[in-house]
Amino acid sequence: MDKNSIKENLLKMRGRLGLSQEAMAEKLGISRTAYRNIESGKTRLISSHADKIASILGVSTEELLLGHNPDDGNASSLEDMREKYEKRIREIENGHTDEMTALNAQIKVLNEFIDTLKETIRTKDEIIALLRKSIANASGR
Repeated sequence: MDKNSIKENLLKMRGRLGLSQEAMAEKLGISRTAYRNIESGKTRLISSHADKIASILGVSTEELLLGHNPDDGNASSLEDMREKYEKRIREIENGHTDEMTALNAQIKVLNEFIDTLKETIRTKDEIIALLRKSIANASGR
């Protein structure tokens, strides 16, 4: 549970009920600015506010803070969450692998281009050397 997940849970649950920040502040007996600071994460969520906010939203404090009710049979079990995160990790790793493959292919093409340019330079250097030799022979006659 981190500050961002609590913030997201609070915003989502308040939105689900169609309550404005001002309405939540009124129900809590605090200013709109104080409530906005709670929702934005600028103010720590004090447990007395958490209980009252959860009550206003019609959810348990755990659901507000965790995003789900641990006692609810529909809540994800630890194993489900682990599988979800492992799947996401595999997706990210596969994405990185695909990106690395594409970048390596691009590097190969660029290295081949560099080799072609080097060969072109060698050829031009040979032509220049032959022309200089030809000019030297023509002026030395």
